[in-house]
Amino acid sequence: MSYRLLAFDYDETLALEGRMSAPVPSALAEAARAGWRLVLVTGRTQARLEEICPRLDLFDVVVSENGCVLHVPASGRVEHLADGPIGRLRARLTERTIPFTPGRVVTITKRAHEAGVRAVLDGDGLAFDCYCNRPAVMIVPRGTSKATGLAAARDRLGMSAAETIAVGDDGNDLTLFEGAGLRVAVGNAVDAVKAAADVVLDAPNGEGVAAFVEQRVLAGAFPDRRPPG
Repeated sequence: MSYRLLAFDYDETLALEGRMSAPVPSALAEAARAGWRLVLVTGRTQARLEEICPRLDLFDVVVSENGCVLHVPASGRVEHLADGPIGRLRARLTERTIPFTPGRVVTITKRAHEAGVRAVLDGDGLAFDCYCNRPAVMIVPRGTSKATGLAAARDRLGMSAAETIAVGDDGNDLTLFEGAGLRVAVGNAVDAVKAAADVVLDAPNGEGVAAFVEQRVLAGAFPDRRPPG
């Protein structure tokens, strides 16, 4: 089965310091013209993503909030993929003076507060999962991840995991890899992501992605998926 769908993380994969790297839009547009379907899967809140990324129109589907929200840019449709006792969670964090950024569904705080967040979840028996990347902890309803978000996007597009290439850089992208036939790490990825990848790019973030799309995706030059272990 050939690959037909490209799924990308945003920060430190397509973007640097929150802004999409210069070579990325033209590379993605070229892939779309060649018939590829494009999906963005990010931990950013939907509101913040809309503020910092003016090119969401490049994507067939956008999954934000670490798998919690699905957005179809062409129609403007936004839907929640998860729910839970979010008000209770945020009340407990406030009681413990743990600062956070609220999304539609996700709740985000700084990595320095991870221990406090886990104490809240364990002490109150709240059904949430935590995912960490370099600066942040993302708290999502249990069972929600980039893998479930990507699965929802694939279902929307009528495509399978075997047809999907996923590209990421950080720990929460390991679940993104679960839903892909080929796993790609950008050159600046953390060691765990590089170890899980089938392909590790030479260049970092958007520079590496653009080169991968132009030199390998459009040429159909892919290695076999590396066996697990």
